[in-house]
Amino acid sequence: MAKPVSKLGAFTGTIDGITYYKLNGKLICRKAAAPTKAQINNDPRFAAVKQNNNEFGGASTYAKAIRSGLEEQLNQFKDLKFYGRLTGACQKIAKAGRGVPGQRSIHALNLPEALIGLQLNLKNNWSTSVGLKPEIKPTSNGIEIQFNGFKKQQLYGVPKNTTHLILLATCVSIPEYSWDNELKKYTPSEFSLNPTTTSLNTAPLALNSIPSELEFFLPFCNPQAKSKPQSKTSVSASSEKPAHTIWMGILFGQLLHADFVPVEAGKAMQCIAVC
Repeated sequence: MAKPVSKLGAFTGTIDGITYYKLNGKLICRKAAAPTKAQINNDPRFAAVKQNNNEFGGASTYAKAIRSGLEEQLNQFKDLKFYGRLTGACQKIAKAGRGVPGQRSIHALNLPEALIGLQLNLKNNWSTSVGLKPEIKPTSNGIEIQFNGFKKQQLYGVPKNTTHLILLATCVSIPEYSWDNELKKYTPSEFSLNPTTTSLNTAPLALNSIPSELEFFLPFCNPQAKSKPQSKTSVSASSEKPAHTIWMGILFGQLLHADFVPVEAGKAMQCIAVC
Protein backbone atom coordinates (compact mmCIF):
# COMPACT_ATOMS: atom_id res chain seq x y z
CA MET A 1 0.00 0.00 0.00
CA ALA A 2 1.20 3.51 -0.82
CA LYS A 3 1.05 6.74 1.11
CA PRO A 4 0.13 10.02 -0.61
CA VAL A 5 2.91 12.59 -0.82
CA SER A 6 0.68 15.60 -1.53
CA LYS A 7 -1.21 17.50 1.16
CA LEU A 8 -4.73 16.12 0.87
CA GLY A 9 -5.71 16.73 4.43
CA ALA A 10 -8.38 14.34 5.68
CA PHE A 11 -9.77 13.61 2.20
CA THR A 12 -11.12 10.11 1.63
CA GLY A 13 -12.61 8.93 -1.63
CA THR A 14 -11.56 8.27 -5.23
CA ILE A 15 -9.87 10.63 -7.69
CA ASP A 16 -8.69 9.59 -11.17
CA GLY A 17 -8.92 5.89 -10.32
CA ILE A 18 -6.99 6.22 -7.01
CA THR A 19 -8.81 5.58 -3.70
CA TYR A 20 -7.71 7.44 -0.56
CA TYR A 21 -8.67 6.09 2.89
CA LYS A 22 -7.47 5.92 6.48
CA LEU A 23 -5.90 2.81 7.99
CA ASN A 24 -4.74 2.76 11.60
CA GLY A 25 -4.84 6.53 11.64
CA LYS A 26 -2.72 6.92 8.50
CA LEU A 27 -3.85 8.08 5.07
CA ILE A 28 -3.36 5.32 2.48
CA CYS A 29 -3.90 5.31 -1.30
CA ARG A 30 -4.38 2.43 -3.71
CA LYS A 31 -5.71 1.84 -7.20
CA ALA A 32 -9.50 1.73 -7.15
CA ALA A 33 -11.00 -1.74 -7.61
CA ALA A 34 -13.19 -2.36 -10.65
CA PRO A 35 -16.90 -2.71 -9.88
CA THR A 36 -18.15 -6.27 -9.51
CA LYS A 37 -20.80 -7.77 -11.78
CA ALA A 38 -23.33 -7.56 -8.93
CA GLN A 39 -22.55 -3.86 -8.43
CA ILE A 40 -22.98 -3.10 -12.12
CA ASN A 41 -26.30 -4.93 -12.25
CA ASN A 42 -27.78 -3.61 -8.98
CA ASP A 43 -26.04 -0.41 -7.87
CA PRO A 44 -27.66 2.76 -9.33
CA ARG A 45 -24.21 4.39 -9.40
CA PHE A 46 -23.24 2.04 -12.23
CA ALA A 47 -26.43 2.43 -14.28
CA ALA A 48 -24.54 4.01 -17.19
CA VAL A 49 -21.96 1.20 -17.16
CA LYS A 50 -24.75 -1.38 -17.25
CA GLN A 51 -26.42 0.41 -20.17
CA ASN A 52 -23.17 0.51 -22.13
CA ASN A 53 -22.48 -3.16 -21.42
CA ASN A 54 -25.97 -4.16 -22.58
CA GLU A 55 -25.69 -2.27 -25.86
CA PHE A 56 -22.12 -3.40 -26.50
CA GLY A 57 -23.30 -6.99 -26.09
CA GLY A 58 -26.20 -6.31 -28.45
CA ALA A 59 -23.92 -4.67 -31.02
CA SER A 60 -21.58 -7.66 -30.85
CA THR A 61 -24.51 -10.03 -31.40
CA TYR A 62 -25.77 -7.96 -34.35
CA ALA A 63 -22.27 -7.83 -35.86
CA LYS A 64 -21.97 -11.61 -35.48
CA ALA A 65 -25.21 -12.05 -37.45
CA ILE A 66 -23.83 -9.91 -40.28
CA ARG A 67 -20.54 -11.83 -40.21
CA SER A 68 -22.38 -15.14 -40.46
CA GLY A 69 -24.09 -13.88 -43.61
CA LEU A 70 -20.74 -12.78 -45.06
CA GLU A 71 -18.80 -15.89 -44.08
CA GLU A 72 -17.68 -16.83 -47.60
CA GLN A 73 -16.77 -13.25 -48.50
CA LEU A 74 -14.83 -12.75 -45.27
CA ASN A 75 -12.60 -15.69 -46.11
CA GLN A 76 -11.67 -13.92 -49.34
CA PHE A 77 -11.50 -10.24 -48.41
CA LYS A 78 -11.31 -9.35 -44.71
CA ASP A 79 -8.32 -7.99 -42.86
CA LEU A 80 -7.50 -8.68 -39.21
CA LYS A 81 -9.34 -5.62 -37.88
CA PHE A 82 -12.60 -5.92 -39.81
CA TYR A 83 -14.49 -7.52 -36.91
CA GLY A 84 -13.63 -4.56 -34.69
CA ARG A 85 -14.72 -2.03 -37.32
CA LEU A 86 -17.99 -3.88 -37.86
CA THR A 87 -18.76 -4.04 -34.13
CA GLY A 88 -17.98 -0.32 -33.83
CA ALA A 89 -20.44 0.42 -36.65
CA CYS A 90 -23.09 -1.70 -34.91
CA GLN A 91 -22.53 0.22 -31.66
CA LYS A 92 -23.40 3.43 -33.52
CA ILE A 93 -26.53 1.71 -34.86
CA ALA A 94 -27.48 0.67 -31.32
CA LYS A 95 -27.22 4.25 -30.05
CA ALA A 96 -29.60 5.37 -32.82
CA GLY A 97 -32.26 2.82 -31.85
CA ARG A 98 -35.66 3.22 -30.24
CA GLY A 99 -36.14 2.80 -26.50
CA VAL A 100 -34.23 3.68 -23.35
CA PRO A 101 -30.41 3.60 -23.23
CA GLY A 102 -29.16 0.09 -22.61
CA GLN A 103 -32.25 -1.47 -24.17
CA ARG A 104 -32.54 0.35 -27.49
CA SER A 105 -33.45 -1.64 -30.60
CA ILE A 106 -30.62 -2.45 -33.02
CA HIS A 107 -31.60 -2.17 -36.68
CA ALA A 108 -29.36 -1.07 -39.56
CA LEU A 109 -32.25 0.93 -41.04
CA ASN A 110 -32.01 3.28 -38.03
CA LEU A 111 -28.54 4.45 -39.14
CA PRO A 112 -27.63 3.08 -42.61
CA GLU A 113 -24.60 5.38 -42.93
CA ALA A 114 -22.87 3.45 -40.12
CA LEU A 115 -22.47 0.47 -42.48
CA ILE A 116 -22.37 2.12 -45.91
CA GLY A 117 -18.75 2.50 -46.98
CA LEU A 118 -17.49 -0.10 -44.49
CA GLN A 119 -14.53 -1.88 -46.09
CA LEU A 120 -13.73 -5.53 -45.52
CA ASN A 121 -10.07 -4.71 -46.04
CA LEU A 122 -8.60 -1.25 -45.49
CA LYS A 123 -5.62 -1.98 -47.73
CA ASN A 124 -7.87 -2.07 -50.80
CA ASN A 125 -10.79 0.35 -50.96
CA TRP A 126 -13.71 -0.45 -53.27
CA SER A 127 -14.63 3.21 -53.71
CA THR A 128 -11.16 4.17 -54.89
CA SER A 129 -10.64 0.99 -56.94
CA VAL A 130 -13.86 1.30 -58.95
CA GLY A 131 -14.59 4.79 -60.25
CA LEU A 132 -18.18 4.07 -61.23
CA LYS A 133 -20.95 4.19 -58.65
CA PRO A 134 -23.63 1.53 -59.20
CA GLU A 135 -27.32 2.36 -59.20
CA ILE A 136 -29.27 0.53 -56.48
CA LYS A 137 -32.97 -0.18 -57.08
CA PRO A 138 -34.89 -1.99 -54.32
CA THR A 139 -37.95 -3.88 -55.59
CA SER A 140 -40.67 -5.82 -53.83
CA ASN A 141 -38.81 -9.11 -54.23
CA GLY A 142 -35.14 -8.17 -54.52
CA ILE A 143 -32.39 -5.66 -55.25
CA GLU A 144 -31.28 -4.48 -58.70
CA ILE A 145 -27.68 -3.28 -59.05
CA GLN A 146 -26.76 -1.58 -62.33
CA PHE A 147 -23.44 -0.33 -63.69
CA ASN A 148 -23.95 1.97 -66.66
CA GLY A 149 -20.99 2.93 -68.85
CA PHE A 150 -18.44 0.61 -67.26
CA LYS A 151 -14.95 0.64 -68.84
CA LYS A 152 -11.37 -0.25 -67.92
CA GLN A 153 -10.40 3.40 -67.46
CA GLN A 154 -12.70 3.51 -64.40
CA LEU A 155 -10.60 0.89 -62.61
CA TYR A 156 -7.71 2.17 -60.50
CA GLY A 157 -4.77 0.23 -59.15
CA VAL A 158 -5.24 -2.77 -61.46
CA PRO A 159 -2.54 -5.30 -60.46
CA LYS A 160 0.19 -5.96 -63.00
CA ASN A 161 -0.02 -9.04 -65.20
CA THR A 162 -3.75 -9.51 -64.61
CA THR A 163 -6.07 -9.95 -67.55
CA HIS A 164 -9.53 -10.51 -66.04
CA LEU A 165 -11.78 -9.43 -63.18
CA ILE A 166 -14.82 -10.78 -61.37
CA LEU A 167 -17.47 -8.60 -59.71
CA LEU A 168 -19.34 -10.00 -56.73
CA ALA A 169 -22.62 -8.83 -55.19
CA THR A 170 -24.03 -10.01 -51.85
CA CYS A 171 -27.20 -9.14 -49.97
CA VAL A 172 -27.28 -9.98 -46.26
CA SER A 173 -30.75 -9.44 -44.75
CA ILE A 174 -30.72 -8.92 -40.98
CA PRO A 175 -33.75 -8.66 -38.67
CA GLU A 176 -34.05 -6.07 -35.97
CA TYR A 177 -32.61 -7.11 -32.60
CA SER A 178 -34.33 -6.02 -29.40
CA TRP A 179 -33.69 -6.34 -25.68
CA ASP A 180 -35.34 -9.35 -24.05
CA ASN A 181 -36.20 -8.48 -20.43
CA GLU A 182 -36.46 -12.13 -19.42
CA LEU A 183 -33.30 -13.43 -21.09
CA LYS A 184 -31.41 -10.21 -20.29
CA LYS A 185 -29.85 -10.05 -23.73
CA TYR A 186 -30.53 -8.93 -27.31
CA THR A 187 -32.35 -11.38 -29.59
CA PRO A 188 -33.97 -11.19 -33.06
CA SER A 189 -37.33 -9.45 -32.80
CA GLU A 190 -40.67 -11.23 -32.98
CA PHE A 191 -41.88 -12.11 -36.47
CA SER A 192 -38.56 -11.07 -38.01
CA LEU A 193 -36.78 -13.35 -40.46
CA ASN A 194 -33.55 -15.13 -39.69
CA PRO A 195 -30.47 -13.58 -41.33
CA THR A 196 -30.29 -14.66 -44.97
CA THR A 197 -27.73 -14.25 -47.74
CA THR A 198 -27.97 -14.05 -51.52
CA SER A 199 -24.79 -13.83 -53.61
CA LEU A 200 -24.00 -13.52 -57.31
CA ASN A 201 -20.86 -12.95 -59.31
CA THR A 202 -20.01 -12.32 -62.93
CA ALA A 203 -18.09 -14.71 -65.11
CA PRO A 204 -14.44 -13.65 -65.57
CA LEU A 205 -14.49 -10.42 -67.58
CA ALA A 206 -11.55 -9.51 -69.83
CA LEU A 207 -10.13 -6.16 -68.78
CA ASN A 208 -9.90 -5.05 -72.39
CA SER A 209 -13.54 -5.82 -73.17
CA ILE A 210 -15.65 -5.11 -70.08
CA PRO A 211 -19.35 -4.83 -70.97
CA SER A 212 -20.46 -1.23 -70.59
CA GLU A 213 -23.76 -2.31 -69.04
CA LEU A 214 -23.69 -4.72 -66.10
CA GLU A 215 -26.68 -5.70 -63.97
CA PHE A 216 -27.19 -7.87 -60.91
CA PHE A 217 -30.48 -8.95 -59.38
CA LEU A 218 -30.32 -10.28 -55.83
CA PRO A 219 -33.66 -11.90 -54.88
CA PHE A 220 -34.84 -11.79 -51.29
CA CYS A 221 -34.93 -15.19 -49.61
CA ASN A 222 -38.05 -16.18 -47.68
CA PRO A 223 -37.04 -18.50 -44.84
CA GLN A 224 -39.34 -19.47 -42.01
CA ALA A 225 -40.12 -16.63 -39.64
CA LYS A 226 -38.48 -17.10 -36.26
CA SER A 227 -41.20 -17.22 -33.64
CA LYS A 228 -40.50 -16.03 -30.10
CA PRO A 229 -42.08 -17.20 -26.83
CA GLN A 230 -45.24 -15.32 -25.96
CA SER A 231 -43.77 -14.40 -22.57
CA LYS A 232 -41.08 -12.28 -24.17
CA THR A 233 -41.19 -8.62 -23.18
CA SER A 234 -39.31 -5.82 -24.88
CA VAL A 235 -38.95 -2.12 -24.15
CA SER A 236 -39.45 -1.07 -27.77
CA ALA A 237 -41.76 -2.07 -30.59
CA SER A 238 -40.13 -4.39 -33.12
CA SER A 239 -39.98 -3.92 -36.86
CA GLU A 240 -41.07 -6.71 -39.18
CA LYS A 241 -38.94 -5.32 -42.03
CA PRO A 242 -35.38 -6.67 -42.17
CA ALA A 243 -32.46 -4.49 -43.19
CA HIS A 244 -30.97 -5.54 -46.53
CA THR A 245 -27.23 -4.78 -46.50
CA ILE A 246 -25.68 -4.75 -49.99
CA TRP A 247 -21.99 -5.57 -50.47
CA MET A 248 -19.94 -5.29 -53.69
CA GLY A 249 -16.55 -6.84 -54.31
CA ILE A 250 -13.95 -7.12 -57.06
CA LEU A 251 -11.24 -9.70 -57.76
CA PHE A 252 -8.44 -9.46 -60.32
CA GLY A 253 -6.62 -12.40 -61.84
CA GLN A 254 -5.78 -14.43 -64.93
CA LEU A 255 -7.42 -17.18 -66.93
CA LEU A 256 -5.30 -20.31 -66.93
CA HIS A 257 -6.72 -23.25 -68.89
CA ALA A 258 -10.17 -21.62 -68.67
CA ASP A 259 -9.95 -21.33 -64.87
CA PHE A 260 -9.90 -17.94 -63.14
CA VAL A 261 -6.92 -17.63 -60.80
CA PRO A 262 -7.29 -14.58 -58.52
CA VAL A 263 -4.42 -12.58 -57.09
CA GLU A 264 -4.25 -11.05 -53.63
CA ALA A 265 -3.50 -7.56 -54.88
CA GLY A 266 -6.38 -5.24 -55.71
CA LYS A 267 -9.21 -7.30 -54.22
CA ALA A 268 -11.76 -5.12 -52.43
CA MET A 269 -15.26 -5.31 -50.96
CA GLN A 270 -17.49 -2.88 -49.08
CA CYS A 271 -21.08 -2.23 -48.06
CA ILE A 272 -22.56 0.03 -50.74
CA ALA A 273 -26.18 0.31 -49.53
CA VAL A 274 -28.68 -0.52 -46.79
CA CYS A 275 -32.35 -0.63 -47.71
